Amino acid sequence: MRSRRTRKALLLIPAAAALMLVSACGATGLGASGGQGGAAGANSGTTTLQQTPDFGKEPHQMLSATESRQVGWFVADAAGFALYRFDKDTAKPSKSNCDAACLEMWPPVLVGEHTMTSGVDPTLVGSVERANGGKQVTLAGWPLYRYAGDKKAGDLTGQGKGGTWFAVTPEGRKAQADDGAAPAQPGTGDGY
Repeated sequence: MRSRRTRKALLLIPAAAALMLVSACGATGLGASGGQGGAAGANSGTTTLQQTPDFGKEPHQMLSATESRQVGWFVADAAGFALYRFDKDTAKPSKSNCDAACLEMWPPVLVGEHTMTSGVDPTLVGSVERANGGKQVTLAGWPLYRYAGDKKAGDLTGQGKGGTWFAVTPEGRKAQADDGAAPAQPGTGDGY
């Protein structure tokens, strides 16, 4: 027969495991290093944490459903930065048409060792081989990018850029403004 102390300890194990799972789910806005840069701006309307952008190759990718007053639901990376899709790409078959100068402003989200999801159907996540041989993360077939103009988590400054760049929804569609139309932004003539 087990002592009272042993039984209490055994009861605490499932509670501790549940607490760890809940804590891990709340870590969506943390970067791979686990550091926090502070809360997102009050006007952003997002629930992610601020981080300095690091567009280099990561050991993992996180695709996380995030909500904004500006566009509703969109997908963000582990640091809370918005991910975008490009209308000049194709989803079926997956193909990226952003190269050369385009990549300076729109770095591709590269496949890491693992791709994790939170609020995004993992069966919609895939990859496409880039011209340089690298693998780019796709969502519902659409290649994903970050925007170099986003300076903090929750920024959506690339939304509607050139009439061809849009934050991506958890289903792989274009995120739209609250009135259902993408916000008009002046184009640069080349779509980026």
